Amino acid sequence: MRVRQATLADIPALVALRMALFVELGEALGGQEEALHQASVDYFSRAMAEGRLISWVAEDEEAAGGLLAVGSLTLFERPPYPGNLAGREAYLLNMYTRPAWRKWGLASQLLDAMTAYADQRGLGKLWLHASDTGRPIYERAGFVGHPGYLEREPG
Repeated sequence: MRVRQATLADIPALVALRMALFVELGEALGGQEEALHQASVDYFSRAMAEGRLISWVAEDEEAAGGLLAVGSLTLFERPPYPGNLAGREAYLLNMYTRPAWRKWGLASQLLDAMTAYADQRGLGKLWLHASDTGRPIYERAGFVGHPGYLEREPG
């Protein structure tokens, strides 16, 4: 088992795992599967090339079926604020492990790689939205919940 940073060559597999994540979470794709798939390929291609998105993958060269798990960080900069004078942050997303490979510690290994990257780069904040099943993994890694978040849907 090996965890590594993804490359541009991994984009088809990254997007396939992202689409599987949406299906598993019960996200209503509303017949937009093809458009969402292509928009995701376009985004990953552009954002990875620009260094705004960094993904990590878990793979086993002896296992059939390609990548086993994935996790990504979207990097961005906000105005400085107390506790983060550089304003550098990352949003953790796209954490997904193929069902047959769950309970092998892959998500924890990916999370360790991503938090190490964030620490080495001096990112002042690393945040995410967690599913109920994923939440314990993040809490074990030191993430804590914050109730002050609001969201507005467009339209």
